[in-house]
Amino acid sequence: MARKMILGIHAALIVAVLLILLIERVPTPAHAMTAHGTDRKSIATVPLDSGMEAVVTLDHVTGDMTGYVLNRVNGQFFIRYRYNVSKDFPSHQGAYLMAVGHADFRGFKSNDRIANGVIYVTEETSGRVCAYAIPWNPLFATSSATERELTFIPLDHAQTRFTELR
Repeated sequence: MARKMILGIHAALIVAVLLILLIERVPTPAHAMTAHGTDRKSIATVPLDSGMEAVVTLDHVTGDMTGYVLNRVNGQFFIRYRYNVSKDFPSHQGAYLMAVGHADFRGFKSNDRIANGVIYVTEETSGRVCAYAIPWNPLFATSSATERELTFIPLDHAQTRFTELR
């Protein structure tokens, strides 16, 4: 009888521990970003905040980087971002690559509010990579505001090639 009680107590403790572990388990959110490109154009999705994202295209011929955000109320594009990246690549020949990432800019020192996503553009001739931020205010997502036009914010650049091409 005592042995059954001890086994019952152990079983109850194991069940309690398992329940606590399952209840307190917080699922890790998945952040899926996509990017694709051809020799003349690249496209990517970039996270903004609270389930919002922007679709960004880069025209390799003109250097125009353009982004759009869908309004979650009516499903129409209501924010447009623009910037010409060719001025950041002095010797560009239109061979760009674009990638996106997730970044936490809480300590960013600027009057601009910044989204959680960052855009990286590199150009094959110069070997330079540039990072761009996206102006974003969480109030944009809840407003029924009409169209806005904003500019991507250049953050920094770095070299990725250290050997001169011949």
